Amino acid sequence: MSAAIHRYTFPAPEAPVVGALDLEPGALGVHPRRLPAWTRRQIPDRVFDFVVGMGSGLRIATATAATQIDLEFAVIGIDPAVGATVPATVQLVVDGVVAGTRVFGLDVQTLVDGTGEITQRHGPVHARFDGLGAGWKAVEVWLPHSTAMELISIAADEPLHPPADDRPVWVHHGSSISQCGEALAPTLTWPAVAAAAGGVRLHSLGFSGNAVGDPFVARTIRDLPADLISVEIGINVVNGDLMRRRMFESVLHGFLDTVRDGHPETELLVLGPIPCPAHENAPGPTIMDPLTGQCASAGSVSELTRGALSLEGVRDAIGAVLRARDDDPHLHYLDGRVLLSEAETADLPDGLHPSADAYVRMGRRFADAAFAPGTALDPRRDALAQGRP
Repeated sequence: MSAAIHRYTFPAPEAPVVGALDLEPGALGVHPRRLPAWTRRQIPDRVFDFVVGMGSGLRIATATAATQIDLEFAVIGIDPAVGATVPATVQLVVDGVVAGTRVFGLDVQTLVDGTGEITQRHGPVHARFDGLGAGWKAVEVWLPHSTAMELISIAADEPLHPPADDRPVWVHHGSSISQCGEALAPTLTWPAVAAAAGGVRLHSLGFSGNAVGDPFVARTIRDLPADLISVEIGINVVNGDLMRRRMFESVLHGFLDTVRDGHPETELLVLGPIPCPAHENAPGPTIMDPLTGQCASAGSVSELTRGALSLEGVRDAIGAVLRARDDDPHLHYLDGRVLLSEAETADLPDGLHPSADAYVRMGRRFADAAFAPGTALDPRRDALAQGRP
């Protein structure tokens, strides 16, 4: 970009970070986080805390006549010694259409290990986009879905203005299956694909390894503006062997009760787990086989008789909870196997997480199953009921 005419440092009301509920001050700018500041003392471990700062679903939104935009930020990724690491991808969306993609490799990322210690330090990078075309437009800069970041500034050759977006707000909470770290780009996570197809505004609370019914997540959803809500739950409960059926049903009831405290009549969908061959009939905990790279159960099948949960047990428990709440006409269920069938488990490269292509299919299928006319989260339902076009 030539000499910047208009530069905005974060936080910037002219370019808010959609989906960020906290902008934590950093050395250079702000760290966007997907849970409110008050939750920090309740987050149980450093891994979850880091996941909260990862950008799945986050985007900078603005309205402008600019033809050039430049985002300055620092990328904070996971050291490859800890686990799988992917490049950080930023995408520009103009009037709902992807107009540019920039990819930042490990060599320009600050890297952290499993304890949060920095193992490689790198300064800011720039995601520059030009050729946006003349005229007024809605612009979104989608942030990396697989890394954390520190936002410094955004510059443009024309002024930026607060965005106007009247699409229904869809709040979705889930596990790594909803954070979609294996997706090729932030607009290609399955919730992003589904939101685009359904004409809704995504607010993503997909937290890898941490969709287990935490009360502070339920209270966050309770307090958020939301026209539509969905909750994907089950696989992380099994992965960690965190609770027996007796506790899981109570936790799920409590989670739904809390959400209902703030959204008593909002359409609310519970999404059951997609297949995971290792855990369909075996409990957790989950381990990754170092030789095959496949997930496996380290639990004992004999524990199922004592209330341990397999995915079959999770689906049965969810069914029991929803039957007990059958007086709620706005509460719905969608079996995760509608998004990815048992015949498609070859699309789980590690036996647990879908491939990039599978995530795109899942997004389209969710839109068909949940956002289409007459389905559970049909975004036009309320408008039609009130006679609005």
